[in-house]
Amino acid sequence: MNNNIYKAFVMGLVFLVSGCTLSLPDFGSEDNLELEPYSYKRVLDNNYDGYEDDDDLSSAEIDEGAEDFAQCSDATECALLWDTAKKWLTEKSTYKSTLKTDTNNLIETAINPRKKKADKITFKVIKIPNGKTNIIKISADCPKNCNNFIDKEYFAFNSYLKNHLAAYRNDIIGFAIADNKEFIASNKQTDELDIDFDDVSSKPQESVLKENLLENKIEITKKKKKVYIGKVAEKLIDEYSCHKATEINLVKKTKKRELYEVNCIKEIKRMIFDCSPSGCEVLQ
Repeated sequence: MNNNIYKAFVMGLVFLVSGCTLSLPDFGSEDNLELEPYSYKRVLDNNYDGYEDDDDLSSAEIDEGAEDFAQCSDATECALLWDTAKKWLTEKSTYKSTLKTDTNNLIETAINPRKKKADKITFKVIKIPNGKTNIIKISADCPKNCNNFIDKEYFAFNSYLKNHLAAYRNDIIGFAIADNKEFIASNKQTDELDIDFDDVSSKPQESVLKENLLENKIEITKKKKKVYIGKVAEKLIDEYSCHKATEINLVKKTKKRELYEVNCIKEIKRMIFDCSPSGCEVLQ
């Protein structure tokens, strides 16, 4: 009799456990996965600054994230990221400061004279056309070596921007709709050099060239063959008496034309050379 009771008890326990097991949710199914990251909701916290986003990451992951810049795919997204970048630079950064330069494609922070030399780090943010997107890239100018920690600043900036963009795309925050015509036009590849002479070096912008060419100044100078650089150098020495150490940077290259920015070491601080098969002409 006792054996029968024991068997009944065991069978009942097995059935009970089986029933509980069947009632558990299937955590491997797509319906029960957290499909959207929660981190973008942090932007609703007024104290959010992007720095805590790397708390659980390795140094290698932080370094990788420092180079993973935010990208926008239309004018509204770009305007959102641009405003968000300004807020991080002036309010959230460890090295926050006022803006020295504030244009549609270039932002620079001013040096804070009240800080000690090691903390007088300034940032530059540029908007780079990249086919169907624009890349928002940050870089820093450090009076002392900052290589061992600057990637944490870049990571925080990138994360701050990307989480705001994710929040916008998920209707967590709103933003005014911007005209997309300028965004589309800026990403078209043409043979035009697109020079904007609304500025000279005495004004806030860094260059008489449109700021969206600044990244090309770095990349193209390193990777592309410079056909007319010899002619530019010859003119600088013979006609403008510039020193041989004068800086000459290729900032725009098309199939038949090259645009160089020159910082003449003498009286003329900056000139723009437009070069083609017929020769080089000083534009500004």
